[in-house]
Amino acid sequence: MTLTLELINQDDIPAVAALAGAAFREDAGHMPALPQGAQPAVHDDVAKHAEWMKDKTYYKCTKGDSLVGGLILQVAGGKGSVFGLHVGPDYMNQGIGSWMLHTGMGLWPKVAFWTLETPDYAIRNHHFYEKNGFLKVGHTAVVPKIGFGFVQYEKRTQHDARADALTRATQL
Repeated sequence: MTLTLELINQDDIPAVAALAGAAFREDAGHMPALPQGAQPAVHDDVAKHAEWMKDKTYYKCTKGDSLVGGLILQVAGGKGSVFGLHVGPDYMNQGIGSWMLHTGMGLWPKVAFWTLETPDYAIRNHHFYEKNGFLKVGHTAVVPKIGFGFVQYEKRTQHDARADALTRATQL
């Protein structure tokens, strides 16, 4: 069956929010205890997903008639950020997340530099992004309000790598 990636619409928000909540439920078990007064994760918060749809590029991934994942990108000029990616638990470990990531980034061929942050406790996310060509470039301090920090990743596209090589060659 074929995977498709398309922009979500208002009617998709409850389903993608529920799928995101299910996708990150296992990770929540590894999250440090929240400090007193901290806000819990917003993975399944319908209002947050609606907000992200308005100010970011939010895609849904379907396999036939089934919603299987979501990808949220933020692009400005030649730089992009992977704001979020989730795959439903029944569809994990089938290559769908990698397909969504590469397909979604491929829709932005002029973006030469991608960044992302993922919680430091979400070890399987780290493995996923590294497997997909992202390099760990930093780690934030623990944010007191939420009780954990973030691992920062970057990826340069082949286009950008060629541009870097040409720049270096012309400087010789």
